[in-house]
Amino acid sequence: MNINGRVGLAALFGAGMLAMAVPASAADAYSWPDNIPPAAKALMQPPPLSPFGQKVPGYPQGAPASSPDVLTFTPEQIAKLKAGHYTAGIVMQTMDAGWPMLQVRGITQTLASFGITVVATTNAKFQPGKQISDLEEVIARKPDVIFSVPLDPLGESAAYKKAAAAGIKLVFMDNVAVDMTPGKDYVSVTASDNQSNAMFATRELAARIGNKGEIGFITLVYDYYYSVAARKVGMLKALESLPDVKLVQTSTFATPEKAYGVATAMMTAHPNLKGIFVAWDTPAEQVVAAAKTLGRKIVVTTNDLATDSAYYVARDEISAIGSQRPYDQGVAEAKSAGYALLGLKVPPYIEVPTLAVTKLNLLSALKDVTKEEPPASLVKLCRGQCF
Repeated sequence: MNINGRVGLAALFGAGMLAMAVPASAADAYSWPDNIPPAAKALMQPPPLSPFGQKVPGYPQGAPASSPDVLTFTPEQIAKLKAGHYTAGIVMQTMDAGWPMLQVRGITQTLASFGITVVATTNAKFQPGKQISDLEEVIARKPDVIFSVPLDPLGESAAYKKAAAAGIKLVFMDNVAVDMTPGKDYVSVTASDNQSNAMFATRELAARIGNKGEIGFITLVYDYYYSVAARKVGMLKALESLPDVKLVQTSTFATPEKAYGVATAMMTAHPNLKGIFVAWDTPAEQVVAAAKTLGRKIVVTTNDLATDSAYYVARDEISAIGSQRPYDQGVAEAKSAGYALLGLKVPPYIEVPTLAVTKLNLLSALKDVTKEEPPASLVKLCRGQCF
């Protein structure tokens, strides 16, 4: 990863100090949204993209990362898309969290601007078998495009290959089904810079335990889910420069609500555990609940920000988030589909940069992620400490 002299990168890896750069006594000099501290603004600056994504056929090092900015349209191209009367289906792993809802909103609103109709949006509820049947049902409706995030990229590969064989253009979200080739079997994949997201969250966790002590990692059970696997890689890279922070246990769950029991077992087995990095925000909320039940003071950091997890940050229950930008990712995915329908070449991997989130820049970050003003109740809960 390029680490040469960008303010955004200083925010990414030095946020532990930046987050504490505005003492409570000085916070009164600032106010949301018109007068934001420089340290909060620095956290909002995106770092350079990581150079490669998932390894796929034709790209043994990983597909090279391209910015969403490469996807632009002329008025004539948009008119041509509208004249095509195209349809699309969206096959999700879940719809029961902020991340998928924002992804779908970004996709559907952008498709609408192209005159493309969404004929189905499905919710597999974290069940690979259901996602396969959902996919088969959507294929039967013969849409021109299918957007999907494979829950089990290995076990579901054959089902996605059926969509490709039917001539449907596949746009992947977050990760690619195994043994599928970009430009041939699917159009492209869009994901966040998951490695950098995890590096930020891990370094923040370390800073908040004094860069010394035992930590745990809780993640999804499906090893082939690339975006989650990349977070593990990012965490381990961050720990390379933190010799006194010891990863004592990695545990997995199949569905987010199971993270409560997983965290309970981990904390029980490790009475000196100081922190837990969780793969994303929904299971992180379960980890917070488990720690409360046990009466444990545990630093929790994670990836992905949505309105519900923002309240956890405001209450100091989640200390930091290396966030995706799911709405922006949905926009890029819809634009990739538009390119494909026009017969234009699409980069194999579109990468959306990391958004570093602490309590200090929480309101700015949430507005960036959701494209909406933060709820008044969240602003009140922050008590002038979030910007």
